[in-house]
Amino acid sequence: MIARANVTIDRVDHVDYSGYEGAEEISVMKGEALFLRAFAYFKLVNIYGSVPLVTKRLQTEEETNTPKSPAIDILSQVITDAQAALEIVPEDWEENYLGRINKNAARGLLVKALVFRGNYSKNTADYQTAISIFADITTTLTANYLDNFSSFTENNQESLFEVQAALPSGNNNNLNLHNDGAWRGVENLSVYRGYMMEFGGRGDFNDASSTKFLITEKLLNQAEGDPRLQVFLDSNDGFNGRIFQKYNKPDDINQLSGFHGGSVNNERVLRYADVKLLAAEAYLKTGNTSAAIAQINEVRTRAREWANNAGIGDGLTPADYASSTDPSTIMQWIMDERYVELAGEGHRWWDLKRWHTAGDISLTDWDGGISGFSSHLSSPIQFDINKHLLFPIPQTEIERNSGIQENNPGY
Repeated sequence: MIARANVTIDRVDHVDYSGYEGAEEISVMKGEALFLRAFAYFKLVNIYGSVPLVTKRLQTEEETNTPKSPAIDILSQVITDAQAALEIVPEDWEENYLGRINKNAARGLLVKALVFRGNYSKNTADYQTAISIFADITTTLTANYLDNFSSFTENNQESLFEVQAALPSGNNNNLNLHNDGAWRGVENLSVYRGYMMEFGGRGDFNDASSTKFLITEKLLNQAEGDPRLQVFLDSNDGFNGRIFQKYNKPDDINQLSGFHGGSVNNERVLRYADVKLLAAEAYLKTGNTSAAIAQINEVRTRAREWANNAGIGDGLTPADYASSTDPSTIMQWIMDERYVELAGEGHRWWDLKRWHTAGDISLTDWDGGISGFSSHLSSPIQFDINKHLLFPIPQTEIERNSGIQENNPGY
């Protein structure tokens, strides 16, 4: 993604497209490429920490041997790219272009990256900037929580960035990488959700997933009775009611493409509820406790009213939090809310790491018990705070890049 973004940026900057039909749209593509490069580096820094920083089109073999840059520099590049994208992409796209990068997407990624950098750098100015950008976001929460995961309500008002899934051309299957290629329909991507579905019964590709996304004891205990968890669980799932079926429950919100089971339901990568809870952190870190609580309660109010209207809640849960001026109490509320609201969406580990670095929690003594990771699986490998905050850089990447002299600590 980074390499293709760099090529796009290079071509927009160095080719005169003024005589081309659609020249204005081509110039906007630079903003989209900047956003995607920022997003890719945001993923990389959270997974690996320090990685090679490449912001130009590579045209010689020597240029590929790039050493790692400090993680904080990678985060800063994410912010720089997202800010540049914000200046270029439109406020909104026409209906037939829904899902393309707009200003709210750039704002959302900026808020996220700024709060993360604030966690790692302890720089209050990042939180202040995040608050300012958050105030410019023009979207809102959806009234129906499930609209964030239904195939029929993609790219809605709460969505800031989604992976656009569709049926590959010719009814092909691109669930496995070796199927990619122009003749296989690589121009359209479907999503594999077998690990979020009941075991057996469909008789298609999804049955190949014997490893399932099982909800932890900790999450069940943390939010017992919360409709945002209950709605995605099924006691008859074949795993004692533990498969967390976001994007697939209730029945009929997911769309599968034929026998191969590829889902055409978009993957939601960045949505407004996530950004609101990050803004709550920024408000808290700058001393505005009432604004922080207000952001949390808006997310909880939506959940409560949606569930009550859908007939799956008691109209009381989750209740709004009362006023408080204790930073530790409010921070715990934020952490608990992100745990439930965003469960199963890929944010949890990144949150734990940055909260540990910021001093909001300590992962030092965490293990598989209820108070830690809450894993019921036995393993000879135990969590090591000095090693496992980062993943190892793949050996193949080290072998073909002489600029990387060593792997992450412990690997």
